[in-house]
Amino acid sequence: MLGLRRLTALSAALTATVVLMGCAGTRTAGLRSHFVEFDDQQRSEYQTAKPGEYQIQEGDKLAVVFSYIEDLNQRELIVLSDGSVTLPGIDRVVVAGRTVTEADSIITSKYAESYKNPDLSILVEETQGRRVYVMGEVIKPGLYSVPHGGIDILSAIGAAGGFNKDAKKSNTVLVRMTEDGYFCQEIDLSHFQTIAGISSVGVNLETYDVIYVPRSRIGDFSYFSTEVLGGILNITRIVSDVRYIESGLYRR
Repeated sequence: MLGLRRLTALSAALTATVVLMGCAGTRTAGLRSHFVEFDDQQRSEYQTAKPGEYQIQEGDKLAVVFSYIEDLNQRELIVLSDGSVTLPGIDRVVVAGRTVTEADSIITSKYAESYKNPDLSILVEETQGRRVYVMGEVIKPGLYSVPHGGIDILSAIGAAGGFNKDAKKSNTVLVRMTEDGYFCQEIDLSHFQTIAGISSVGVNLETYDVIYVPRSRIGDFSYFSTEVLGGILNITRIVSDVRYIESGLYRR
């Protein structure tokens, strides 16, 4: 997760972004950054989380390896945009959002309809592994995969359909989880009239960053982190996924 060096780099990048916005003639006075420490329960969840069983995502590459039926073996099987994979001899199977164990069980049961005691293993050969939250006053709030080339703030908002009519663009908040708590930074996006054609706002997003577009300026970041983020972020799930990805356990 994010250490002091990366947090400092993020702060510097955001400062540069604000300066550039100022050069463009946009009011940036009053933009704030704030660090909210984990409470005891959150700290315990963070510290005890271990690499967990990965949930398969769109764009991941899987291998399906049979012990006795080598002709059915599949490598670099890409999870399609609808969350499914196509395998020889059976219908498409939706695996996105399922753990490797769950996908293994479903695919095994499908093959068991035609083969006696199919013995197979599902391996994650390559994972995109990065997702970001885009929440608040956007058209389609949710969790979005990060493409291999990375994604910036405005592109993430664009993926969520753009701002809705109630968005307080000037007080958009970037939230990043660290070892000790949440780093929250206001970013003024009000001078961008459209999302289309804009490729960067100066900050590349990291795994499980949160872009939150409020309806009105957030007055209390501590309350926001507890009440709003607490309803969005599962610390154990996030840390488990990230540690799984960083450990390389998915490479067999």
